[in-house]
Amino acid sequence: LDAASHIINVYANVHCVAECFDTWQSDDRLTHLGPTLAEFEHEVDPHPAQIAIGFSSQYRFTRGINGLGGTRGPLRRHILLRESSPNTREPERLEALVHELGHFLGAAHSGNGLSVMRPVIGDGLARRPGYHISFDPHNAKIIQWVGTEVSTLGVRRYDQLSHRTMQRMLAEYEQLDRELPKDPAAKYFIKMIRTRLQATSRK
Repeated sequence: LDAASHIINVYANVHCVAECFDTWQSDDRLTHLGPTLAEFEHEVDPHPAQIAIGFSSQYRFTRGINGLGGTRGPLRRHILLRESSPNTREPERLEALVHELGHFLGAAHSGNGLSVMRPVIGDGLARRPGYHISFDPHNAKIIQWVGTEVSTLGVRRYDQLSHRTMQRMLAEYEQLDRELPKDPAAKYFIKMIRTRLQATSRK
């Protein structure tokens, strides 16, 4: 967590500090990320912290692409990561945590193959000599803006972000969507922001 916090802090005025460590009751019959994340959200209240980060080794690996973690979206209060996975080393686990913390701060998937926000991580890139975990320019701006509002204005929900910040983020998401037109992440953020901006303009 300290290493991930250091990387995030290069881009955003945010520090990740652990409040406590604990376990939660988990149903061993749950072997897929979605249900396991839902259970984690139900069982664990992050308070007084802002976010709960869970590590689980029970969800199953299948043939093909397997995610190393997940969260519901920006400023949502739970992140779940695979605690153990075949052929995954510490650099990739760190990259997975930074990737999900990026999503927490509003980052979307990037077409930049060297960005921590590329759609598929755990691909061995993090183990290559000379590779440094970093954000692409679009997501670097997004997490800086969101991080500033979280740390200085006390923002705790995505819909609390300022109108100006949302407008600026929208332009970056539109660029990211052009890079990865088949990826749903930027489209999800674009829809959410437009809905919020429209609701604000009607008031």
